Amino acid sequence: MNEQELRQAMSALEAYRVQLQSVAENLQLIQLSLEELARARETLSQYKDAEVGSDILVPIGGNSFVFAKASDNTKAIVGIGTGISMEKSMDDAMKTMEERYNELTNNMNNLSERRETLEAQAEQLSRSIQMEMQTLQGQ
Repeated sequence: MNEQELRQAMSALEAYRVQLQSVAENLQLIQLSLEELARARETLSQYKDAEVGSDILVPIGGNSFVFAKASDNTKAIVGIGTGISMEKSMDDAMKTMEERYNELTNNMNNLSERRETLEAQAEQLSRSIQMEMQTLQGQ
C-alpha cells in the first residue's frame, strides 16, 4: 500500500465510523418508537377492556396520567401518516399498532445486521491500516 492508498483507507475508515454513528442513532430512534408503540398498544388494550362509564387512567407521556371516563371502548383515533388521523374500530386500531410494531422490529433487525457488517469491514480495514503503518515505520 503506498501513501496515497493509506490515506484513502484512513478516509474510508472515517466514513465507516460516520455510517456506524448514523446507524446507532437510527437504532435508538427505532427503539424509542417501539417503546411508544408498546405503550399505545397497552393503552388500547386496557381501554378496550374498560367498562363504559368507568374511571380510567390515560397515559399522557413522561410517566404521567390523567383521569378520564371510558365513553366508547369500541373505537380509537389512529394516525395514518403525515399528520392525518382516522377513526378505526378498536380491533383495527390494535392491528395497526401491531403492524407498525412488526415493521419497526424488521427495520431494527435490518439495521442491526448492517451495523454488524459495517463493524466487521471497519475492523478489517483498521487492521490493514495498522499493519501497513507498522511496515512503514519499520522502513
